[in-house]
Amino acid sequence: MQNQQSDLDKLVAIRSGLEGHQAQILKLNLEGQGVPAFLANEHVGSMNFVSNTDLFVKAKDWRAAEQALSKIELMPSRGPNLDADGDEHSCPHCGSHRVHAFFGEVPSAIPLIRYKADPEDKWFHCLECGSYHQAIRKRFAGLPIALAWSAFMGTLVLAVIFLINWLKYL
Repeated sequence: MQNQQSDLDKLVAIRSGLEGHQAQILKLNLEGQGVPAFLANEHVGSMNFVSNTDLFVKAKDWRAAEQALSKIELMPSRGPNLDADGDEHSCPHCGSHRVHAFFGEVPSAIPLIRYKADPEDKWFHCLECGSYHQAIRKRFAGLPIALAWSAFMGTLVLAVIFLINWLKYL
């Protein structure tokens, strides 16, 4: 009798691979219908796509939980990770497809200077090599052209000054 009771108290995974908020919604729905539910990897799953959350119920409540969850369809929280051509995004540094959308502060090569990455700027973070990259550039990058133009103009001014000084001594 004791062994049979312990089998009924075992936890059974009813849904796996959920995101944290989806798992919470399903858990609250089950508990609202009187089925005790438990989450695994709940806090680890909320940390930057490290892991997914699993929803567990007791073995004796499995049928009731399946019946309750059969009416619920979850919407995907993120769209597919595809670029404009329909190909899956990949990291330009290592070629990995394990990239995810990123927003927040992006570190730069200069210490203490960080870029602000908004969701509409389409920044991505690679989970393999840890690099950040921007999928598309919304605006023209004017800094390299400004630096090249200033170097050209500076060289031109120095050449004119050299020419004037050379003509002075003739």
